[in-house]
Amino acid sequence: MNTELLWQGLEVTAFGLAGVFGALIAFYIIVVLLGKIPEKNSES
Repeated sequence: MNTELLWQGLEVTAFGLAGVFGALIAFYIIVVLLGKIPEKNSES
């Protein structure tokens, strides 16, 4: 019973970290894309 609780905690922690890193990566990609748009507009 204790090992089940431990595995459940690790699973929740893993999904939580995956969600946080996924959000950070998505935010970084959005910032990079928004940063490239004005450069293209100013060049043309």
